[in-house]
Amino acid sequence: MRRRQVLAALLALLVAGCGGSSPEHGVDAGVDVDPPDAEPDLTPPPCGTGARPLPAGLTELSWDDGVGASHLREKTWSITVDGTTYVLNDQTLWEAVRFELEHPARVHGFSIQWAGLPADADPATELRAGLFPDFGYNGFDFWRYAPTWEGTRCAGDVRPGEWVTYALAQPFEVTHPGLVYVAHLIQSPQDPVFAFDVTETGDGDCNTWVNCHSAMNLPDAPGYFNGISFPFQYDYLVRLHVEYTEQLAPADRIFQPRELPGHGHAAFGDYDNDGWDDLVADGPTLYHNNGDGTFTDVTTASGIATLGISASGGVWGDYDNDGCLDLFLFAESYTQADTLLQGHCDGTFTDVTAGSGISDYQTYNPCGDAVNNVRAPTHAAAWVDLDADGLLDLYLANYICSAVTPETFYRDNVFHNLGGGKFEDWTATHGFSDRTLSARGASPIDHDGDGDVDVYVNNYRLQTNLFFENNGDGTFTEKAAARGLAGTRHGGYYGHSIGVAWGDLNNDGRFDVVVANLAHPRFYDFSDKTEVLLHQATDDYLDISGDWSYPASAAGLRYQETHSVPVLADFDQDGNLDLVITAVYDGRPTDFYWGNGDGTFRLDAYHAGITTTSGWGVAVADIDHDGDPDLFATTLFVNELPAARKGHWLQVRAVGNVAANRAALGSTVRVTAGGATRLRHVQGGTGQGCQDSLYLHFGLGSATSVEAISVVFPGGKLVSYAGPFAVDQRIWVYEDGTTHLGWAP
Repeated sequence: MRRRQVLAALLALLVAGCGGSSPEHGVDAGVDVDPPDAEPDLTPPPCGTGARPLPAGLTELSWDDGVGASHLREKTWSITVDGTTYVLNDQTLWEAVRFELEHPARVHGFSIQWAGLPADADPATELRAGLFPDFGYNGFDFWRYAPTWEGTRCAGDVRPGEWVTYALAQPFEVTHPGLVYVAHLIQSPQDPVFAFDVTETGDGDCNTWVNCHSAMNLPDAPGYFNGISFPFQYDYLVRLHVEYTEQLAPADRIFQPRELPGHGHAAFGDYDNDGWDDLVADGPTLYHNNGDGTFTDVTTASGIATLGISASGGVWGDYDNDGCLDLFLFAESYTQADTLLQGHCDGTFTDVTAGSGISDYQTYNPCGDAVNNVRAPTHAAAWVDLDADGLLDLYLANYICSAVTPETFYRDNVFHNLGGGKFEDWTATHGFSDRTLSARGASPIDHDGDGDVDVYVNNYRLQTNLFFENNGDGTFTEKAAARGLAGTRHGGYYGHSIGVAWGDLNNDGRFDVVVANLAHPRFYDFSDKTEVLLHQATDDYLDISGDWSYPASAAGLRYQETHSVPVLADFDQDGNLDLVITAVYDGRPTDFYWGNGDGTFRLDAYHAGITTTSGWGVAVADIDHDGDPDLFATTLFVNELPAARKGHWLQVRAVGNVAANRAALGSTVRVTAGGATRLRHVQGGTGQGCQDSLYLHFGLGSATSVEAISVVFPGGKLVSYAGPFAVDQRIWVYEDGTTHLGWAP
């Protein structure tokens, strides 16, 4: 590899990085699995703690192609970091190889071809190497501070061009597949190094996940938590020996993909009132549910395609209270305006933006081109009745100008609905901030149950998040720091908050929140990682994620560098909310967690089978009317968990027909069944410009009837509906106290 390639790989990393199982849910990996047939040789080991035989029948994982061999001692590569040039052949340096375990496994050992060993080396000199946990799932950073296992072999056992094996004294159980690393530390120019093949992988750079598997780390590069790590284009001659303990076929996973073109934003809404959730995605692209959980692209048939607009996504709301969902389309663009479409319940829409008063036109940020860049780039939007007058208002989360250096930011826009299709500008008034920040989303929630809907705004670029608490009189007070919702301040920095999901995580009747943060390993010590925040009786929020001093949190989450957008739903209907978090950047997998009902989670992406990588927005709806939540994560995934493993359920659709907005956005719904009360809210949008179904799903576990339902509509009106109601059905609850049973209104 040429010097410029190493430097290019590192610079690409630095620049891109600053942008944007349990027994009841699957096999308990590692239990009751027969080991390989052959008994290991118990002969006393030769020199070194890793010198023992491996059992027969193991699977060998490797990346190298066996074509030739070279090593670092033959090269004069160097890189420059922050003005300091490091000659790699003369540095304290880690060499590492990542291995991707496709199934739960036992790791028995690894083999290495060493190079650069001095000819006069003492045969008793120990060559140390180890197995290390992943650090952030970026493919080249590992947690060097706490090796899973380290062992030695002696120089006298090493021959040029031959493999030397390191065997663990006890195999290491990897109960959830993912990344593990084999690595060693070079401390002097006389230390041996890993040999590597001489074929450049991929297209000669490391911009694609699958291209590069080897990495180096300069632990002493100043100013960075983990030093500087970077991949390079050749494969180290290192191999991993594993015993797979479970091999689940794709067809046996919980979520099965249903083909749909990939999208980064998604919002479910039943725009034609047939009881089946439809979908709007970026483009804009409108999909109609065919009444069986399959979708047809009706962007042209609806008339949207002829409008000549572009949009990053959209959110559903009934701004004119005619019973037909309307659509607000937002554009993350400096030149393209946002668009308000009036829905007619027949699959057609009319552009009513002109004259509505809604505009993201701005003149305060020229963004490098004051003539053309006159729109605030809207990354997300949310419908919310800010003053409880029964009319839905809009909050627009505006992002950044990346056309200039340093980047500049925008104010968020707020528009108050006057009725008659007219809106007035409340931007930077009524308690809303006039700060220019990098907003990625807005998530309305009645967090304190007073009937006045609050607004949580998540911001990127290590900026504080904002929480506008509704004073009940049409004004707001920003209380993010006071409530514990601002993020964790590290000096002057917070986090890169991309997505937010509200839900009752510990079943105490209060709304908790998950805030997904992107956090680079090199800035790990001062960037917020993903937070699980539990609502306390004081209306403050307690971060139970822990201090992340190890790349796994007290809440059970694993550290992924590029956590993006969370969504909460009870996918197995046991009464506990489960969690999905997408991750951006090439190759980064979507995480799936089962909820324990106490605010903690259990990782089970393996059995879930959500294949999305480099994912953005997520949304949930029961698209096929089988009673369980399905998932959109770049594409559609249908929940195929066997009925024997699911509890009972109830779906509730709240309707405002007295004083609240017709779609009942901002309402809080409680369902009591089997003596337990569970809590949901009707979304007007989430923290990345997505939206879950307005048909709220409640998992009821073993309960066989529903005792009661209650709704707090925006404005504070509490309406109770006395049961009993049968389980496993959809019920419509109206503000006037009436109910209706059935899939359709």
